[in-house]
Amino acid sequence: MSRFSKFPWLNVLLFLLTLFTTLAWGALHWMGFYHPEASPREMLEAFKTLRFLKMGAPFSFSLLFILLSHEMGHYLAARHYGVDTTLPYFIPAPNLLGTFGAVIRIKSPVPSRRALFDIGIAGPLAGFFVTLPFLLYGLSKALVLKSPPTGGIFLGDPLLLKILYRFYFPGVSPETVVIHPVGLAAWVGLFVTSLNLLPVGQLDGGHIAYAALGREADKLSLALFAFLLYLGIFKWAGWLIWDLLLIFLGIRHPHFPYPDRLDFRRKLLALIALVVFLLTFIPVPISFKG
Repeated sequence: MSRFSKFPWLNVLLFLLTLFTTLAWGALHWMGFYHPEASPREMLEAFKTLRFLKMGAPFSFSLLFILLSHEMGHYLAARHYGVDTTLPYFIPAPNLLGTFGAVIRIKSPVPSRRALFDIGIAGPLAGFFVTLPFLLYGLSKALVLKSPPTGGIFLGDPLLLKILYRFYFPGVSPETVVIHPVGLAAWVGLFVTSLNLLPVGQLDGGHIAYAALGREADKLSLALFAFLLYLGIFKWAGWLIWDLLLIFLGIRHPHFPYPDRLDFRRKLLALIALVVFLLTFIPVPISFKG
């Protein structure tokens, strides 16, 4: 097989498409942040030139770096244990973020419980800690409105963001804070981290839970699935879609007869992952008013 045929063409193509879609949506966020008075015609004119690439770069580059850090955490951990895996596949999308994230595919068995744990936790922790400086920068450049907007799209705040608001904007209502596009990319990074840390099935959190608890992780998976079902019915309908996806992927983690156990250091990391999940989880990620 030639080197030409081995080149990851699909990975590169999907990355370039995701780069374009995140640049386009990043430009919209940039216009909304710096030029909220711009008319639809003015925004369309900006998109007819390469100017939109420059405007969308802060959001796009920040978000892609966060997503890449997450997936490379998995990839490098897998390679450390000799597990065959693909390079990241980025997923472009015509949504408010320009992407559905990125994934890698494991192509060979994971040899041990410790390897499963390390591969599962490496991505969310890498993505989370890379997200933090982008989040702090985005907050430092945020705008504070005189009064809350009466309508529009509102993003929910994870616990970490609520804590940081108290330091950055004491006495100010979070509804009056408009976060910088780089901070918006960080918000996506936090949301992606929380989704992946859900201890269900073959999500990263599911790998971590199974490595730590074995078959007992099935009970936790079912409890989280029921909790998301409750949130989907009473809080945010998007969780119902996520539950359907989990049914397709499998609610229970596949059982493997791993003889080894996690050491104290990995158990401590599991607790850290739980704290990160609690800091980043958003019960109602998106709401509409007006």
